[in-house]
Amino acid sequence: MTEPLLDLDDIQAHVLPGFGHEHQWLLGWRLPGDEPAGAARALLAELAGRITPARRGLADRAARRAVRRGRTARSRLSGRPATAVALSARTLRMLGHDELATIDEAFTAGMARRGYLRDPPPGDWTVGGPGREIDILVMTAGEDLERLAAAVEEIRAAAVRARCEPVHDQQGRRLPGDVEHFGFRDGISQPVLRGVVDADGTPLVERLPMPSMPDHRAYAGPGDVLVWPGQFLFGLPRQSETDPVRSAPARRAPGLARNGSLLVYRKLEQDVPGFRADTGRMAAGLGVDPDRLRAEMVGRWPDGRPLVRTDDATGAELNHFGYDTAVPAIPGGPRGADADPDGARCPLSAHIRKVNPRDQETDKGPPSATLTFAILRRGITYGVAGDGDCGLLFLCYQTDLVSQFELLAQRWAGSPDRPRQGLDNGVDLLIGRVRAGTARRARLLPGEVSTFADYVIPRGGAYLFTPSLSALRVLAA
Repeated sequence: MTEPLLDLDDIQAHVLPGFGHEHQWLLGWRLPGDEPAGAARALLAELAGRITPARRGLADRAARRAVRRGRTARSRLSGRPATAVALSARTLRMLGHDELATIDEAFTAGMARRGYLRDPPPGDWTVGGPGREIDILVMTAGEDLERLAAAVEEIRAAAVRARCEPVHDQQGRRLPGDVEHFGFRDGISQPVLRGVVDADGTPLVERLPMPSMPDHRAYAGPGDVLVWPGQFLFGLPRQSETDPVRSAPARRAPGLARNGSLLVYRKLEQDVPGFRADTGRMAAGLGVDPDRLRAEMVGRWPDGRPLVRTDDATGAELNHFGYDTAVPAIPGGPRGADADPDGARCPLSAHIRKVNPRDQETDKGPPSATLTFAILRRGITYGVAGDGDCGLLFLCYQTDLVSQFELLAQRWAGSPDRPRQGLDNGVDLLIGRVRAGTARRARLLPGEVSTFADYVIPRGGAYLFTPSLSALRVLAA
């Protein structure tokens, strides 16, 4: 089965492999009312030489891993900030590219006008609300905060010269141990892109010897399920809905969209004191340990160990498990894990089970179809818990906002009887949104709980298009 050649010099590094730096800055602008196209072109022309391609992003990631493993000194890391840019549908229309502005139903409408996610009214948003829509979003990241701040100042100055109106300026930072503010390790489970990087057929991600898995998927390593790149990058083969290892034709899109991706940006505020107090109340009512109850809401312990596994999982074992089928031990690697089809160890309402049912059939079809709903998460935390505004700058990539992000965020997370159709187990208590004035409820192992509190509060955001580097040059010309 031939996998596509990935153009690492054309894909933005924030899409592939993601920045992964300790510090990140998000800067957003709205185009001026007069000559908006000229302003957009002026800013894009100044940004074009700063955008980081995937090839450099992969090299930077390899260097960081070498530091973590003690193979090289931290001083050897490149201090160069990595930068990416994404554009609104309005910007693309102003630049005369309606074919890109209408590439996706949700993207064309914009996040504020969709209403599907049951967010607070856009007038209450702190990001992307009426009159403060993000037309151009720049994400820049690095290990050296001083050098990053200098790069941010240069980008701000470029926007001033282009007469763009600043509407968003947000700094993020990875917390120690890669946890989010509720204290749980984040980003453990991510799809692995199929594809090769040279004429010799070298795969993007090293493939480890793997035994035949019960769900018949292909894996790059324990728990690292392979997904065809067209789910995240336009112009490339997508994932088959009926066969987990085969491809489907690329999604229809203009040629200028190739190697580009659709970006979701959401600022999600986390009410840490409220979360701890409310879950403490629930736990007392059920007579269970609060930490256990919080782990059941997530589906993992704070250190990342999945509830499905009954052992002290570490390393690759954190993601080596299924729900419907037991997974075998890997010789010289992770131990096997028993199945948990009915939620006897991990509740069916747990966050990780709602948004990634893995090998279980869903309301959308057989387990093979679930791979077509995957997203690439690139978020980073912001703020300090206990000091007011803190949370997650949620960022993710896909080629179909409706069938990927929106399906996971609302159809599954916010529905009591999905993704396991016909089984009412409640909503995802972390991110599931329900009608205003309605209690959110979930069935956990000790019993049912309910709350009117929101622990994660959307404060706005945007749907954007992240072009390839070659498309960016065309848009700026």
